[in-house]
Amino acid sequence: MNPSSSIVRGLPLGGAAALTLRRLLGYVAVIACVALLWQLAIWGFGLPPYLLPSPGAAAQAFLAHHSEIGGATLLTVQATVIGMVAATVVALLLALLFMASRWLDAALHPLIVLVRTVPMIAIAPVLVLVFGRDRWAGAGMVALLSFFQIMLAARKGLEAPSRNMLELMHCNGAGFWQTLFKLRIPCALTHLFTGLRIASASAILCAMFAEWLSGAPGLGSLILDANSRQDFALMWAAVGVGTTVSYLFFTFTIALERAVHDWSR
Repeated sequence: MNPSSSIVRGLPLGGAAALTLRRLLGYVAVIACVALLWQLAIWGFGLPPYLLPSPGAAAQAFLAHHSEIGGATLLTVQATVIGMVAATVVALLLALLFMASRWLDAALHPLIVLVRTVPMIAIAPVLVLVFGRDRWAGAGMVALLSFFQIMLAARKGLEAPSRNMLELMHCNGAGFWQTLFKLRIPCALTHLFTGLRIASASAILCAMFAEWLSGAPGLGSLILDANSRQDFALMWAAVGVGTTVSYLFFTFTIALERAVHDWSR
């Protein structure tokens, strides 16, 4: 039996509160296991501090530089949110255009696929020239790389209704916009959030990579700066924060999906 489940059952909490506490205990257990394996790897393989500092050293670096790490994290999250919102808006608009016009679909879809195949390391200098060395470069990278998955998912969702469902709407006198808002968009929500989940899983790391290449302020540039100063404990602390924030961003997307589905029922 899971110890955390036994603890939760003994508490006088409602269902939602018990579930939240169970998840929090699970997260703490995972972090503790990762820290233990981290320390065992250092002891077992004799890894030097410059290659992999101890979890205690990384924690001390986090506490000593918490304001610096917090500021960098905020900038990275801002760039990620801006990029994801921009990618979602543009992806939805293009998916609607492709659904309405097969000619536009045939003309633009190969171009979009071609742009998506360009490596990130080649896109970053262009974005720096366009947006400068600030958070907009990271937001542009996130938007460019997240847009494709979201657009494909939204397009598939908008085309999900069967011919019988569309004919039923037509027989009831529904026009294009009524069919769109009452049938196509509700059917597209599941597909859309699938694309958002896929994109959100790597969005934070994508923004960090853009900061790394462009020198824009954020977690990516903080990691690079700490490495150049050979402050490896700070570097690994920032890596841990970036990984944690990336996971939280993915979890937020799942929570948002559940909230939207509950609201649309």
